[in-house]
Amino acid sequence: MYQALYRKYRPKSFDEIVGQDIIKKIIINEINNRKISHAYLFCGPRGTGKTSIAKLIAKLINCDNQNNGVPCDKCESCIQFNNKNYIDIIEIDAASNNGVDEIRELRNKANLLPASSKYKIYIIDEVHMLSIGAFNALLKTLEEPPKHVIFILATTEVNKIPITIISRCQRFDFNRISENKIFERIKYIAQKENINITDDAIKEISTLTDGGLRDAIGLLDKVIAFTNDKITPEIIHFVNYSLTKNEIKKLFNLLYNNEIDKYINYINEINDRGIDLFKIIDELMIYLRDILLNKIENNYDRTKILKYINDLNELSTKMKQTNYPKILLETFIIVTNQDNESYVHEKIEDTIEKQEDEIVNIPHIKNEEKIKINTESIIEKNDNIKNSEKLTETKKIDNIDELINIRINNTFATCNKISLNTLKQNWPKIREYAVSTIYGMAPGILLDGEVVAASDKNIIVTYPYTSMSERANKDIPTIEKLLSKVFEKEYNFVALDQYTWEKTKKEYIKNIKNKIEYNFINEDIEYEKIFNVENNFIVEQAIDIFGESLVQVI
Repeated sequence: MYQALYRKYRPKSFDEIVGQDIIKKIIINEINNRKISHAYLFCGPRGTGKTSIAKLIAKLINCDNQNNGVPCDKCESCIQFNNKNYIDIIEIDAASNNGVDEIRELRNKANLLPASSKYKIYIIDEVHMLSIGAFNALLKTLEEPPKHVIFILATTEVNKIPITIISRCQRFDFNRISENKIFERIKYIAQKENINITDDAIKEISTLTDGGLRDAIGLLDKVIAFTNDKITPEIIHFVNYSLTKNEIKKLFNLLYNNEIDKYINYINEINDRGIDLFKIIDELMIYLRDILLNKIENNYDRTKILKYINDLNELSTKMKQTNYPKILLETFIIVTNQDNESYVHEKIEDTIEKQEDEIVNIPHIKNEEKIKINTESIIEKNDNIKNSEKLTETKKIDNIDELINIRINNTFATCNKISLNTLKQNWPKIREYAVSTIYGMAPGILLDGEVVAASDKNIIVTYPYTSMSERANKDIPTIEKLLSKVFEKEYNFVALDQYTWEKTKKEYIKNIKNKIEYNFINEDIEYEKIFNVENNFIVEQAIDIFGESLVQVI
């Protein structure tokens, strides 16, 4: 059976590891000096060597005659490892074994002595996929593991791992591998496999894979399967669904010269070929960087190039947060080339979202017709809203119902999709405080809900049942302190049950269609009159005196 190249050329010693020089040196010194940590945490992008180094550590620690990071491959331990018959090295995929029961079983087996080695080693890949209960089950074992056990945890999303776990491991952050080093490794593999490939094609592979060596080797594997002819940059781009340098140059010149019709037609042509629109942004950014670094002969206006880079960076973020990224890419030429700066990205995106709502509610329109939003009408509507300002007033709040209504109003008055998506992406950070004794039930309450609307300072979170939303609203002061701690930002929080939210949302959409604006209302509120904040004050005093680790909220 054919063996994938990334498996065939997996490093067999630290000398073969590409990049990560500092990490390699630290680990080799630890092994040589017999100062091995009981738990390691490897963080970083995919394909940068986390699992390879984890397996090498497992092999070297149990090797009888390792020499400065090179295993002997002659002792019984190395032979068993090379034959993949090593029962004392246990690899676990946390994505499919993420429950409490699996970790409890691991914990019980960890107490058993190794079968034939000095150490029993657990390699847990994608450890961020473990549930909160599983992390709690692992916590004590990580803190005081048996002397014969070593844990190696690997993750691409360290922000999802509780601080209590991170603090009990020796952490290493893996960097993306440089293009030069990827180039050298791919060229080495190509020579070993007698692959007919040009240096320019290898360079394209090292550029396109964003610092991930495994992805680079995987792309090489796909290209080999595609053709037996000489591999050129054009073939690389064809297989990878990306644009060649000449195509990027053509697209950029259309943008630079403000040829709107030709630019939009070319975007449509590229899209019809199945090319990822986000790759277009990435490749345009690389092309602009090369212009600034004089890697490309040009007479372009450098100030204009810098503006394009900034605008493309913003465009990339906005495209990830809309259902119609192609429309934003098409209208980009109009937005970025305006001399008077009257067309703002946020306003255009808001207008597109309103048109989306209107189109969805017209049943007779076919799907392919729904996405044909007229660019000129977007710009015309934008003119009418670009200078609008919301009036504000201040209102004294005496009860919880009044507070809920005002916060719903204020969220609708200021909400935007960017704030909502940012919060949704970072919401799992709350898990880090799930075992905290300071915030009581607040972390669990937030994790049970779903963020449905947000602005820079306001959040609406929904719950399946009224009892859950009422419980959340009674604990608003503590919840807001937790949000401030997690996101380093002050938020006004309000909770709604699902039924109330659906009703409120329909009313909001109706008002927007009827051009009824929501005016922001400043809150004049004394929390102690609405909530029982005396206990919160006592907790704060206790923390100041005794520290967080000794205070528990019951």
